[in-house]
Amino acid sequence: MADAIITNATTNATLIAANNAPGFMGDIPVFWGILLISVILSLVTTLIYKYVTDQSLIKQIRADMKKYQEQMKQCKDDPAKMHEIQNQMMPLNSKLMMQQMKPTLITILPFLVIFWLLGQWYNNTVAIPLSFHFPLSHLPTGLGWIGTYIIFSMVFTTLFRKVLKVV
Repeated sequence: MADAIITNATTNATLIAANNAPGFMGDIPVFWGILLISVILSLVTTLIYKYVTDQSLIKQIRADMKKYQEQMKQCKDDPAKMHEIQNQMMPLNSKLMMQQMKPTLITILPFLVIFWLLGQWYNNTVAIPLSFHFPLSHLPTGLGWIGTYIIFSMVFTTLFRKVLKVV
């Protein structure tokens, strides 16, 4: 049963890509579709990060880490003191990583599915035409969906984090 569902979904996605249909967005150009997807995913990711993590704890840990880094700069010549400061930083670093892993664990599976679908819909499609090869693109004459998504998501994630005051 599950194999039939996966096969059917794969066949449908392949047919959509093969027919050069722009995907689930209808007649929206690829550029605007990727822009819209980037905005939505950046907002969702930022909201998940804000409400799943303990923002005050992250803020406190980062402040403490900054203090320890300043102490390490002052103790460059004393390896024993630097080692002691590093040992004090390690538990803080672990707490910070645990906080940051929570939203990743929530979003990783849906994002893998979304990116797989986007790859099916926008495979070998130029989203931003260029007269030169761009390093984020496998296409010779422009930027594909993944490079366009990366650029847009960096911009919108930064914007949403500032607006929503996410640490």
